[in-house]
Amino acid sequence: MFFLGLLCIFALHFLPNNLPVKEGQISLTTIKAPQTITFEDTGKTAERRKLAEERIEEVYVLDRSILAKMDQDLKSCFDELIFFLNRDDLSNIEKMQTLQEEYNLQEGTVRALVSLDSNTLKSLYLEAASLLKNHWQTGVRDFEVEEKKAKIYTQIDLLNITVPYKNLLKAVLNKLEFKSNYLQDEEATLRARQEASQNEGIVMVTVRKGQKIVGEGEVVTAEHLEVLQALGYKRSVAPYLTLLGVIIFTLLAFVLTNFYLKHYRKDLYNKEINLVLLGLLVFIILLLAKVISSINISSNPEIAKMVGYLIPVATVSMSIAILFDTTLAIFMTILLSFFIGILTGNQLPYAINAFVGGLVGIYSVGKFNQRFDWVKAGLFIACANVVSILALGLMNNDTWSVLLIGSSFGIINGIFSSIFAYGSLPFWESGFEVTTSARLLELSNPNQPLLKRLLIEAPGTYHHSILVGNLGEAAADLVGADSLLVRVGAYYHDIGKLKRPYFFIENQLGEENPHEKLSPPLSTLIITSHPKDGLEIAHQYKLPPVVTDLIAQHHGTSLVTYFYHKALELGNSDQVKEDEYRYNTPKPQTKEAAIIMLADSVEAAVRSMTAPSSGKIEGLVRKLIKDRLQDGQLEESPLTFKDLDLIANTFTRILSGIFHNRIEYPENVLEAMKGGALPGEDSNGKSAENNKDHSSVPRSD
Repeated sequence: MFFLGLLCIFALHFLPNNLPVKEGQISLTTIKAPQTITFEDTGKTAERRKLAEERIEEVYVLDRSILAKMDQDLKSCFDELIFFLNRDDLSNIEKMQTLQEEYNLQEGTVRALVSLDSNTLKSLYLEAASLLKNHWQTGVRDFEVEEKKAKIYTQIDLLNITVPYKNLLKAVLNKLEFKSNYLQDEEATLRARQEASQNEGIVMVTVRKGQKIVGEGEVVTAEHLEVLQALGYKRSVAPYLTLLGVIIFTLLAFVLTNFYLKHYRKDLYNKEINLVLLGLLVFIILLLAKVISSINISSNPEIAKMVGYLIPVATVSMSIAILFDTTLAIFMTILLSFFIGILTGNQLPYAINAFVGGLVGIYSVGKFNQRFDWVKAGLFIACANVVSILALGLMNNDTWSVLLIGSSFGIINGIFSSIFAYGSLPFWESGFEVTTSARLLELSNPNQPLLKRLLIEAPGTYHHSILVGNLGEAAADLVGADSLLVRVGAYYHDIGKLKRPYFFIENQLGEENPHEKLSPPLSTLIITSHPKDGLEIAHQYKLPPVVTDLIAQHHGTSLVTYFYHKALELGNSDQVKEDEYRYNTPKPQTKEAAIIMLADSVEAAVRSMTAPSSGKIEGLVRKLIKDRLQDGQLEESPLTFKDLDLIANTFTRILSGIFHNRIEYPENVLEAMKGGALPGEDSNGKSAENNKDHSSVPRSD
């Protein structure tokens, strides 16, 4: 049923109304807008941004190394020419012939150059380098190279030097490879055009309700289809494939959840009502997510799309953590985050925000002890949402106004998530028989009718239960048990004594003990019946199962030692059967039940000690725990030897503080404490001898 329900939610999202027409076809009917919408005209927006990109010219950068390389090549040419003309092993005819071949110079020019000295050649180099630098230092692009080269040759013709020198300069420059040094920076150009495109605003179009989109007999254009898509129609090339994908994904989510529960939470998996509750929570939040994501909160698309930040996934995360446990809540939060990302248009930010808010909500109610914890949880979720939204918005370069609106949505999400989770708990508890921390807190209130009745009808048992709760809660915190459950279980563990309170010594208050007139078997029957009587009263007052289990298990099958030994003294030991003097109740199955058993027996035993001391209390505590262990009462509980040692130390510390030795004041001291003077002192508290010596030494009490 839940599989089909989730499938319907996703089908509504992925399979909306298909476009009633196709581009290029003739519309058979007149289609009008069912509502007023404002949307982005993506075609015109793209056209505007394209024009903005085209207005940006190409970005060029000056490469100074190219001019340096050309100058170095020019200097090398002149250096080679100087070296060649200064060679003594060559005749002038050989030099002339080589110059003609190397530089393509005329015979008259070569004859004039053969006799050039080095200084003249260096001067010619400096002149050529100056011309090259003047034209290349500001940058030359590809298409300007030949133009600049021609200008250099023109300027050479205007120099005040002889024609052979001019021809030589041109010949040397002809040997150079002229390159452009003002190069296009493709990355900078692309970046500048992208910035120009982003700075262009989007083109918004408003369509009024009832406005004609396309008329009967008109040819459908791309603009018509864009308006229809903005109204909620979508293209569906292969709807059956889309539906198949939805089925596979939903089935995958169910398989993963089933695998997790079957392997890691068999107790939940084997109880069908838990699966129904879990499925109902998931279905409700996904249905709510679909509804919220469909709301158009603004005509501005940047603000409208942020509605995904309002989906209160943390509500379900906290509810699962309270109703089941933290690990299952974390698993389901991860799964729900994927669902939210898909339902919001495959947007990762909404999935991340749902995951962060859900986790913070789980950790905020992990140690739920009072109602104010829900207030703190809401504030923590709101803060986490704001941080998450700001981080994601900054990464996406959102404007500050958009970030502010998104942050406000995150705050609303956090506060209402806490309110919804806390407000829905009573319905889940009563409808699915689940006991939460909130319910346990209510049961621990002393104003509960059953606790008030216990205080009035069995005051000794009531105060004994309070002490057992204090002992058990402190021990539970150390061994990783549920301390709140232990305290509540301790408060109610002996409510069966309400049926016959005067048969239990803590309620006799100095009166005659009725057990002195009863036989040991009958006394044992009365004593051992109080767990059963407690279960009847618990069902009458509709206590939750987790508490009734503690009532049933807090004695296990332990032996009623006093009446067993009394029976041995009074009768034939062969006829006294030990099994008849044991409780006929289940042994403790949990840490909480075992802790209550130990705290119950230890508190009662230490209370009966005549002169308790810290050493005596510790010895008795460890002996009682050892006896319970050897008697097999703890064999079905998950307590370890290390846990038992921690429990013994905790019991000893608390009981030593409660039952410590007190100073017994003599009568004269008591009188002085009531306002009288000690013997040998006057009414001012000074001794007679001090009065006689007129001393005024202060007393130290």
